[in-house]
Amino acid sequence: MSLVLAAVMLLSLLSLNGCGNEEKDNTANYPVEVSNVKFVSAPSGVVCYSSTFIGIIYAMGYQKQLIGRTANCDYSEAEEIRAFGTADNPSIDLIKGNPVDVVLTDETMPQSSLEKIEAEGVPVVVIPKATGRVSMAEMYGAIGAVFQGGNKGYNRGRDVANGIFSQLDDIARLVENEEVWNTSVILSSDLGTFATGDTLISTVLECVGGFNVAKDSENGEYSLSDLMRSDPDVILCPFGVEQRLRAKSSLVGVPALDNFRVYEMDMTVFDDQYQGVLKGAWRMAKILHPEVITDDVIPDGMIEAEDDEGVFLD
Repeated sequence: MSLVLAAVMLLSLLSLNGCGNEEKDNTANYPVEVSNVKFVSAPSGVVCYSSTFIGIIYAMGYQKQLIGRTANCDYSEAEEIRAFGTADNPSIDLIKGNPVDVVLTDETMPQSSLEKIEAEGVPVVVIPKATGRVSMAEMYGAIGAVFQGGNKGYNRGRDVANGIFSQLDDIARLVENEEVWNTSVILSSDLGTFATGDTLISTVLECVGGFNVAKDSENGEYSLSDLMRSDPDVILCPFGVEQRLRAKSSLVGVPALDNFRVYEMDMTVFDDQYQGVLKGAWRMAKILHPEVITDDVIPDGMIEAEDDEGVFLD
């Protein structure tokens, strides 16, 4: 099986009787090919090694086909599903000892793990995580196609993804007349990884009224020197990072630090590319535009009570 990730997003729908019928969509669900793995019917034994995908699988109602999950998944509803190790260290014994039809994972699974699983004759579907609106729809569509086929599953997945971005568009409309803040988003506590322009967080930031100063960078690579030169008005970062930033003498004069506009939040919320994306978006929106994003406009469950503490932009 080819593991060239550049081609992984291509969902090939093999085809099908009755495609020309204008009155009824007769496009068959199977056979379908996802990431070079061909399905002739819906799999009944799926093991998922992407914690990002677990919530999506439950959201789309495919959990009955899920017999194994990554051990580092914290999605509470999936606790009943047996852990089959992790992407870094998959349990080959469990894969051999159970009726596993396919393994589903994202691009972070090491090549060595892929090879171990495939050596047992189990196909592996690698689907990259979303980085924006288009890739979100393709990711959801590909997951749907794995579980439900190239017509119903693919289209269902795209509909769910588009629904998420529809809600992000609602936030964008609320803040469209507000000031756009030059913002830096730091993802790691060691100050080594940023939300660059090729991340979903960067796309979300633009939706909620921020401009990502690292938009032209890729792969999370953006140095503290770059941060100083970009003069961000706002810095969003994990808990505990503000103190580290203030300890850096090289950052003296950065507007976000001078004006006390460094805001700490849980960046791991974006690892959940379902409800987590929306929760992270509302959190960012409230930080940047508290005068517009008030409690009465935030949907229930999007911001936890303890998250409401702290000072927002004025």
